Amino acid sequence: QDTPIHRLFEARAAARPEAVAVEFGTQRLTYAELNARANRLAHALIGQGVRPDDRVAICVERGLGMLVGILGVLKAGAGYVPLDPGYPADRLAYTLRDSAPVAVLVQADTREVLADVPTPVIDIDVAAAGGATDNPDVAGVSAASLAYVIYTSGSTGQPKGVMIEHRNVTRLFSATDAWYGFDDTDTWALFHSFAFDFSVWEIWGALLHGGRLVVVPKLVSRSPRECYALLCEAAVTVLNQTPSAFRQLIAAQAESAQAHRIRYVVFGGEALEVGMLKPWYDDARNGACQLVNMYGITETTVHVTYWPLQANGGGTPASIGRPIPDLSAYVVDANLNPMPVGVPGELCIGGAGVARGYLNQPALTAKRFIRNPFGASEQDRLYRTGDLARFLPDGSLEYLGRIDTQVKIRGFRIELGEIEAALSALDGVREALVVAREDEPGEKRLVAYYVIDPAQAQQDIAQLRTGLSRTLPDFMLPSLFVALERFPLTANGKVDRAALPKPAQSVDTLHYVAPRTAIEERLAAIWAQVLRLDKVGIHDNFFAAGGDSIRAVSVLSKAKAQGLDFALIDLFTQQTIANLAQALSTDDVSASHASEALTLCEA
Repeated sequence: QDTPIHRLFEARAAARPEAVAVEFGTQRLTYAELNARANRLAHALIGQGVRPDDRVAICVERGLGMLVGILGVLKAGAGYVPLDPGYPADRLAYTLRDSAPVAVLVQADTREVLADVPTPVIDIDVAAAGGATDNPDVAGVSAASLAYVIYTSGSTGQPKGVMIEHRNVTRLFSATDAWYGFDDTDTWALFHSFAFDFSVWEIWGALLHGGRLVVVPKLVSRSPRECYALLCEAAVTVLNQTPSAFRQLIAAQAESAQAHRIRYVVFGGEALEVGMLKPWYDDARNGACQLVNMYGITETTVHVTYWPLQANGGGTPASIGRPIPDLSAYVVDANLNPMPVGVPGELCIGGAGVARGYLNQPALTAKRFIRNPFGASEQDRLYRTGDLARFLPDGSLEYLGRIDTQVKIRGFRIELGEIEAALSALDGVREALVVAREDEPGEKRLVAYYVIDPAQAQQDIAQLRTGLSRTLPDFMLPSLFVALERFPLTANGKVDRAALPKPAQSVDTLHYVAPRTAIEERLAAIWAQVLRLDKVGIHDNFFAAGGDSIRAVSVLSKAKAQGLDFALIDLFTQQTIANLAQALSTDDVSASHASEALTLCEA
């Protein structure tokens, strides 16, 4: 715990220099090669004036360069700020302004994503191609130095940066070692965006144990069939998933004859519905694989609790297990008084995983990161999670939801207030309210309710969605929009959320065009079934009608069963039945518009 992350990696590189550290498709880097490239980049950054605890932004697509960039920044003594190139330009610009990095790392294909950047822009591949390869020895870098700043959704309408130190990360693996016993024989899949802190567990779980890290291409991660095939072919042994993604992977496995070598599947990012796991347990290929549920928060460094799951059940459907040994958990009332066993309260976390705080937000840091009233010293701190939980008689915790309006959907933590602020800022919208509804079991979706401003020109749903996409990443875009004359109110004059109408998925009946060919008829029937609509016209947009990436996978599966063979990306690029049917009839279904699809199929 007292050694910085990059020093632990350097020790692994010295012990196993020829072992494969990371691979991406057909590209591979050994530990020695990755260490050398990161060293060259680090020396270049130091030459640019980068100093301990500075921040360096990284805007790259998934690949080997991403790992070189992260390691190079840490070796230079700075903390990295991940920028997902798929995020809207406004969000990237805000993150750059707020984090004020001393340099920005890019690659040739991501330089144009960023607008005017006042700090030096450095190409990772160029900087890592020449220069000294010795491990930099930067004075002043310690386990208490900044490792990264990851931005999460903010209730004020802007994201907030969480500052994590080296020691927060390294202790995560030493504290959980007795449970997992990860070693240099493990192969980890890097499934998630490096702007999502689940990636921290994936990257360092592999590299700090001398294992192999397989970077899953972004489009592959969105295609359960391709992803399952990659996991089998790459002999992945440790897989990390949100429950939403794993649900689709279970379905993909059922259609495949391949066998995997996964020994651990670790869940995180959102609440787990244990009933969805039955098909997995019923498949004999999964007998040697242990499923683990780990509740976690960015502000307490990825994971907080550990709950090994069993095929015959155990615990309650909402069990999240016990805290990691070097963390403490308290369930308290509004005045921080401990609640009795079985009584709900706010979950507060203390211990070695608690972050430094929020960047540039001292008031919010003081509100959420408080002195631990149960601690032994004045330096002990608690993070107030805003989550409701209760202790069970066996000492484990049960997760009961949120106190505020924050939600988690497919692993992404979302402040509904941020979406409401963005929607209210659009012309023609007077009031906005966003809720996460689960009208169908296991299918939580964002629904936007809005009141039209009669003084301005009205926008249709497609325009609203397009307007939001300029400032919000795709995982924050509502699936459905409902226009109301006014919001229902309680007797106290507050918005009555319980009285908000259930959204009726609908299409543009005014401009409805019926299917004209056999392919269009089959596609229309499938879309109507998946979207739960009476009918779908050939010019209706799949996503505007309530579709999302989860439903897209369902469409793909049902279409394949009816002899319509196309890739998931084709549904994202050909979003109407007419376009998709034309592509199918001409056999012109491909990934030719991959860059466009990346924007659409995030999360």
